[in-house]
Amino acid sequence: MKTYRETYIRKAEIAQLILLHQLFMQKDSRHLIFQGGTALRWCYGGSRFSEDLDFVTSLAPEAVEKILSGAIKGIEKLMIPHFGVGAVTVSKKSARADALKCFVDFRPETSREKISIKLEFEGLVAGKLPDVQNHVLSSLSAVAYLMASGEFRVPRPNAIIVAETTAEILSDKVRALLERRYIKGRDFFDLWYLYAVLKTPVDVEIIHRKFTLYRAAFIAHRNIDFFIKPLKQDAEMMRGAIAQDLSRFLSPDVIAVHQSDGFAAFLEATRSLFGELQAKGVRLP
Repeated sequence: MKTYRETYIRKAEIAQLILLHQLFMQKDSRHLIFQGGTALRWCYGGSRFSEDLDFVTSLAPEAVEKILSGAIKGIEKLMIPHFGVGAVTVSKKSARADALKCFVDFRPETSREKISIKLEFEGLVAGKLPDVQNHVLSSLSAVAYLMASGEFRVPRPNAIIVAETTAEILSDKVRALLERRYIKGRDFFDLWYLYAVLKTPVDVEIIHRKFTLYRAAFIAHRNIDFFIKPLKQDAEMMRGAIAQDLSRFLSPDVIAVHQSDGFAAFLEATRSLFGELQAKGVRLP
C-alpha cells in the first residue's frame, strides 16, 4: 500500500502545475474543463494531495491528444529548472470513444524515482456542459505561495484554467459515491470539504444533470439510503475505506485527528448531504 511522502508530493504538485500551465496555454484548451480533487486543491483551497489531473471535455480523444502533444513540448523545457535534466514520456493507459487516460512521466537523470502524473479526459454528451469558473493560474493562493517560495519557477504563469464550479464538483462526488464499484475514501473527504467547510449549496438541477452529462453511462451500485442509514457493516466498511485511501493523501498527523472519532465529520457530512438530496426529491435514473 502506498503511503504519504511529503518530499515526493511536493515534486508531484510542482509537476502538476507545470502540466496545467502548458495544457491551458494550448489552442482549443478552453474545451478542457478541470475537475476532481486536484481542481479542489489548486482552484478552491483544498488541503488534500490529489495525484490525478481530471478533465471533462466535448472534444474527441484525437483532439485531446493533439493538445497534450503540444503541451509536452513546453513541459520538457520547464521541468529542467525544477528537477534537473531528464526525459518526459507519455504512456497511454486506455483510449475509448468516450475517454482518454494516460500517464506523463518525468525521469530526472540524477534520481532513480520518476515523477508521474495521471491524466484522465472524460467525454461529455454532445450539447451538454457543466458550469465552469475561469481562474488565472498565478492568482490562485496555493500557486502564489509556491511562486513566492521559489519552488514554482515558471515565468508569468498566467494561463487561464477552466474549472468546474464547486457545485459541479460536489455533484461529481455524489455520482462517484453512488456508482463506484469500490468506495474510495477520498470522495468522503472531498464531499466534507465542499459541503461542510466551503458550504457549497446542493443544487438539485446540477445533481440530476450529472447523471446524464458524461458519455459513459451512469450505473448505480448503491442507493441514496445507503449513506443516510448505513448498516453497521457498511459504516465500518466506509471507515475502513477512508482510513486506507486517505493515508496516501493526508499527513499522518491530520489522519490521526480525523480517525480519533471514527471519521465522524466525514460520515456526518455525507449522511446530511444525501438526506438533503432525498428531501429535495432526487431520484436515481
